[in-house]
Amino acid sequence: MNFIKKEKRLRFEPAALTESTAYLQNPSCGWYHIYPFALEKKPDFKELYWCLCAQETIVLVLADIGAFRDGELSEEALGNLADILDFFDDNHKEVILRLTYDREGRGMEREPDFLNTVIGHMRQLGTVVRAHREQILLVQGLLVGSWGEMHDSKFLSEERLRQLMRAWQEALGDIAIAVRTPQQWRILHPRNTAPGTDKIGLFNDGMFGSPDHLGTYGWQTKEESGWRGQWRREEEIEFIGKIATSVPYGGEAVGDSLELTIREMAEELQRTHVSYLNSKHDTRRLKQWRETQWQESGIWGQTSVFDYIGCHLGYRFVVREVRLEGKKDCCLKICIENTGFSLLREEAELLLLVGKEYIILPDSLCGMMPQETREITVALSGKADGLGQQLSALLQRGEESVRPQSFSPQKGAESVRPLSLTLRRKRDRRPLFFANTCAEDGSVLLGQLWGISF
Repeated sequence: MNFIKKEKRLRFEPAALTESTAYLQNPSCGWYHIYPFALEKKPDFKELYWCLCAQETIVLVLADIGAFRDGELSEEALGNLADILDFFDDNHKEVILRLTYDREGRGMEREPDFLNTVIGHMRQLGTVVRAHREQILLVQGLLVGSWGEMHDSKFLSEERLRQLMRAWQEALGDIAIAVRTPQQWRILHPRNTAPGTDKIGLFNDGMFGSPDHLGTYGWQTKEESGWRGQWRREEEIEFIGKIATSVPYGGEAVGDSLELTIREMAEELQRTHVSYLNSKHDTRRLKQWRETQWQESGIWGQTSVFDYIGCHLGYRFVVREVRLEGKKDCCLKICIENTGFSLLREEAELLLLVGKEYIILPDSLCGMMPQETREITVALSGKADGLGQQLSALLQRGEESVRPQSFSPQKGAESVRPLSLTLRRKRDRRPLFFANTCAEDGSVLLGQLWGISF
C-alpha cells in the first residue's frame, strides 16, 4: 500500500525559518585583504599565516614583477608565485590575482620599455597561473599601469590594449580577466557586443571616490560619446551590471564624500552586482560605513552600513517559506530568495536531507538574480517522478525516527522525518551557506514530515 496516495496521510510541520544577519563565509564573494609580494623574494609563509583573516574566503594577491622589467622572469620568481598560490590554496582561499610592475604609482617609469617584454612575461606567468586555475577567481589587469590598475601607462592605446589582451588570454586559457573601466572593455570588443559573451569583466578601485568614480564613468550619453567613449553614470551602471552576471565585479570603495546617500550607494552596489570589496582600504570610507547605522526597518535596522554591505556582497540565499500542497499527489513548495547584490555563477547542487539521507534536487540556484525568488517543487508522490519515488521509499521505512518534543505521540504513527535543505558547489562539494539559522554543515531545517499508517 502506498500511504502517500491516501488523503491526509502526510502531515508537514514547518520549522521557524529565521533570517540571520551573520556574515556568511561563502566562496567567491565577500570582503578581502590585499597580500603584496615582490616575486624576486621568497615569502615568509609562517609569518603570512598569522596575517590571514579567517572570516574571508578570498584574497587579492598583488605580485610585483618590477625587478624583471628589463628581461625574463627568473625560475625562482615563477617558483615563488607557484608557492604563494599553493599557500592560499592550502588555506582554502580563492585568489584574485593582480600582477604588476609598480606598487608606488610610477607605472610609466617602472614598466618595460617594449611591449614584447610584457607579452613575454605574460607567457611565462600563464604557465604557473593555469596550473592553479581552480582557485583563481579572476585576474585583474594586463600587468601595466600604476598599481596594475591600467592607467599611467604607455601601452594603453587601442591597438596595444588589444594586443595585450590577446596575449593574456592565450596565456591564461579560460581564466577570467578584469579590466579597469567599461570604456576599456568596449575597446576590446566589436561595436554592440552583448556584455557577458566572454570571460572579460571589470574591476573598480575608485568606487564612490568622486561622482564619476575617479574617471570610471563619463559625462556624455552613449549616443554622444559612441561605443568606445565613456558613458554617463546611469548608462555605465546598467552596462556594468550586465557584464557582472558572467564575471565577478568588485574592487575598492574610496574617499569620504557623500554626493550619494548611503541608500544610493547600496543601490549602486546591487545594480552593478558587486561580489567583493577591499576590507582595509580606503579607511576613510570604511570608517564612515562602520560608524553609520543602516536606516531601514527589519532585521538590519540595528546593524552598521559596513556589516550590511559586507553581508550582501555576492549571493545570499534565504529560505522564506516551505509548505505542503495537494492531497493525493502531494508536493513540497520551497521558496528561496536571493537577497545579495550579485548571483551564484557556478553550478551547485540543492540537496534535500530526509533524516540522515539526502536526495539531489533537479533545481539549481545558479544564475538567480538579486531580489529574485525561486519556488522549488519537490514531488512526494511515488508516481510523480524518480525523485518522488526516492522520497516515497524513504518516508515509508518503518525504522524508528527521532520525533521532536513539540509533537505529541499519535496512534498509528508510522514515521516522521526531519527535512533539511543544503547547497553545495558541484565541482568540489564545498558547502554554500544559507542566510537562515543553519546547522554547522550549512543545512537549513525545513520542518518535519509525518507519514501516517491507518
